[in-house]
Amino acid sequence: YGEFRTGKTQLAHTLSVMAQLPLEMGGASGKVTYIDTEGTFRPDRIRAIADRFGVDPEQTLENITYARAYNSEHQMELIQEAGIRFAEEKNFRLLIVDSIMALFRTDYSGRGELSERQQKLAQMLAKLAKLSEEFNAS
Repeated sequence: YGEFRTGKTQLAHTLSVMAQLPLEMGGASGKVTYIDTEGTFRPDRIRAIADRFGVDPEQTLENITYARAYNSEHQMELIQEAGIRFAEEKNFRLLIVDSIMALFRTDYSGRGELSERQQKLAQMLAKLAKLSEEFNAS
């Protein structure tokens, strides 16, 4: 969440690599799930960041489970699927939703829908908090 063009996606890309680094390098030694709501995920950026950290770019990309969300309901489904994946594989350490608000702004655009939007957003944030606590992930 933040202002347009402030580097949120760049930060998400960097964290996608850093989460995979070994503990001794400051990482979490785990896999990443990346939910993209705006079509801004760039594998070439991941490769460049991995190179900077001295890790294999292709292996880094293989450790990122990528999904594109097309509406806020689909976004929630993808988060629920991530929870299933986290339970099955046990080595996911980071779940990124870039950008969590974008689809809510599109799906609930009028003032009359503000209450419903906030309610749905609160449900999603509660689900994310539960996943974080249950699987020791960020």
